[in-house]
Amino acid sequence: MVTILKVVRLELENFLCKETLWILTVIYTISVFVICLFPDFRQSYFADIESVPIMLLNFVAPVFLVIILTSMLSPVFVGDMENNVNQIPAACLAGKKGRSIAKMLAAIFLAVLLCIIVAVIAFAVPFLCNLFDGNLKIEYVGTELKLTPIWSTWQHFRFSFISLTVGCIILTLFVLFISCSTKTTIAAVSISSMLVLFEFLFHKFSFPTMIQEYNIWVFFEPYYLFVMNIFNISPYMNLFLLSVAFLPLCMLAIWQIVKKGA
Repeated sequence: MVTILKVVRLELENFLCKETLWILTVIYTISVFVICLFPDFRQSYFADIESVPIMLLNFVAPVFLVIILTSMLSPVFVGDMENNVNQIPAACLAGKKGRSIAKMLAAIFLAVLLCIIVAVIAFAVPFLCNLFDGNLKIEYVGTELKLTPIWSTWQHFRFSFISLTVGCIILTLFVLFISCSTKTTIAAVSISSMLVLFEFLFHKFSFPTMIQEYNIWVFFEPYYLFVMNIFNISPYMNLFLLSVAFLPLCMLAIWQIVKKGA
């Protein structure tokens, strides 16, 4: 177990050394500053929500989270095969199976860390620009979609962070599943991107309610959990039920990832 944790730390350090991660994080930060500093731009291109931080977590942060995770995690397993190092883990103390588990855990830690980073930026930048009012009640998304119950910015912020974190963990498992099931990095990136794109299209356009709402993009649009049709108990309960609905697919992905190292 100690050996696996050491491998997890090394894999996480390897992720954090990737230039892609920090380049996209800087682009996200600049985008947040632009949105906060230019209200006309904000009103023209984004839904009119009373709270800027909530707008950032619902419409801006998800795009960067999805891009970072799909681009960074797609090569995790297939990259070893392409570089002819896929047999090396069998010789290390953790073994091939232990290395696969460590890679998966490191990727999950990365996903959670990314959510923390985007949430901190979504809080800090509006706060510096005097656009953060934690007690502001948020009733509408745009001018038509009414949210029930009516929560404060802080309540929405916490809920959005939890929803994004759950969504990122699920997306991480799916991308790793694709990575260990393909033979080239290009194929892994392409399939992961297509998965995300099709889920987005199913969610946004006129498809049956089940397809629209049993959808990973719901996690990346936390406000949608207030207005679901299949089940609409409370936002937290809706999030819990949707997470449970995705659990079998997540378990299948984990099984395949662990099987790779067997």
